Amino acid sequence: MGQSNWIYMWGALIPLIVSNVLHMVLVKKNLWSVLAKPIHARAYGNNKTWRGVVFVSLVNAVVFCIIHWPSLNAFRGWEVVAINFFIGWMYGLAYVLFELPNSWLKRRMGIPAGGSPERFKGLFMLLDKTDSALGVSLVFCVLHPFSWGDTALFFITASGLHILFSWILYLRKIKKAF
Repeated sequence: MGQSNWIYMWGALIPLIVSNVLHMVLVKKNLWSVLAKPIHARAYGNNKTWRGVVFVSLVNAVVFCIIHWPSLNAFRGWEVVAINFFIGWMYGLAYVLFELPNSWLKRRMGIPAGGSPERFKGLFMLLDKTDSALGVSLVFCVLHPFSWGDTALFFITASGLHILFSWILYLRKIKKAF
């Protein structure tokens, strides 16, 4: 991966880290509670809420714009801000939406929201830590002409960061479960 691709990769991952850590703090403090309504409780459980969809997508878009603000010097114009906002929003939305199939599958298996299965425990732990990374990796691959190797590296890095920050948030008692 070339230096510019590395820079872009981190420019995509840092907003996701910020938006998701802030989301966990938001959940812990029960802020934006008006949006803490399940998307579809029977399908995904009570933990997948509109608050997550709105907050992660919006904050990710704003942080993505801030990080990519220097790119305005090359293009000069608010259309670049709009494009960056949209790209950041897409990353945040992909992060949230790609968590839903795993939640749906667990609900079909009778596993309560926030719970872990007895059968296939390792598989579901892996899915929990890679589902969002898969979503943002696909957006990364679609939006940019990177090789599949670069996309795989993005996926591995995003998954590793998800694991690292989930563990940190769990140790800090911001998240209830690793």
